[in-house]
Amino acid sequence: MSVITFFGRSYTGKAQLAQKAADVLGCKVLYDQDIIDAAAKTYNLEKRSIERSIFKDPPFADRYTPAKAKCIAAVKSVLADKIEHGPVIVSGFLGKLIPSELGLHILVTAPKGFRNRKIQCETGNKKGVDRKKHLECSDQAFLRWSLYLRSAESRRPMDCDGIVNVTTTGQTDLIELISNTALNKKEEMTPQEFTLSAKVCRLMAEKGHQVSVAARQDQLDLIVHKPVLMFSRYGKKLARLVQSVSGVKKTNTRTGRLFYQTDILPGSHYFKTPTSAPIKKQYEQLYARVTEHRPAFINRTMAEQQLIAGHA
Repeated sequence: MSVITFFGRSYTGKAQLAQKAADVLGCKVLYDQDIIDAAAKTYNLEKRSIERSIFKDPPFADRYTPAKAKCIAAVKSVLADKIEHGPVIVSGFLGKLIPSELGLHILVTAPKGFRNRKIQCETGNKKGVDRKKHLECSDQAFLRWSLYLRSAESRRPMDCDGIVNVTTTGQTDLIELISNTALNKKEEMTPQEFTLSAKVCRLMAEKGHQVSVAARQDQLDLIVHKPVLMFSRYGKKLARLVQSVSGVKKTNTRTGRLFYQTDILPGSHYFKTPTSAPIKKQYEQLYARVTEHRPAFINRTMAEQQLIAGHA
């Protein structure tokens, strides 16, 4: 297995679970801040700009520039490089940039009481810290990131291979369940293909094109998410552009889920801003299900979702 990612809302214990998995499997753990630091250094970007692109809404002026896309493309390139040079474990928001076809992706959940205790332990007796507001802000950041992935990467928020409830059983048993799932999953994408798609993604961001990229075997798929005139001509333009990237053989341009063919004067729906409400509802339904059944692990790689009960 090339990579295992642990993602989810803050203060759910995913960092500790990732470190335990790394100790058992002999892998290195990459946290969000490690990846951001490497991206800033490698591509000469400001760390604050990258952090703002991921965790917060960008400034008003940057919403109409490729600044956010450039930062995230740099992060994706760093991830691809780390994965290609050895098995790694990624803990945090940024693991969701890795395609579901590559590696094992685990959504980590925990009840509200557990999260409140964890944030209390981390903040201690610091004055002026509103723990409830801090938790709400971190949840909003996670939902905002999920919303971005849906619109810019065509990623469904619930794309994962397993769902972990950290309060049901011990970490050792959870790692064993996750390891068994990793052995049973067949990767449909290689690290080299992810590296190629990351290179092209960075090129698209530099040129200001709202395009996500997927590399499969000898073909490179360019998925267009913005309204354009004369789509066929635009596709040919993108195909010529990516020929400058080494390793590209065949290209295919297609429309994404949020694409529509525009006219000279876009309709009113062009100006509508997507909200995080549907994504939030999906997560809340999932968390309620996990709490109700109290499984240690929900295996989503099986043909039928399997609930593995926690140990007594």
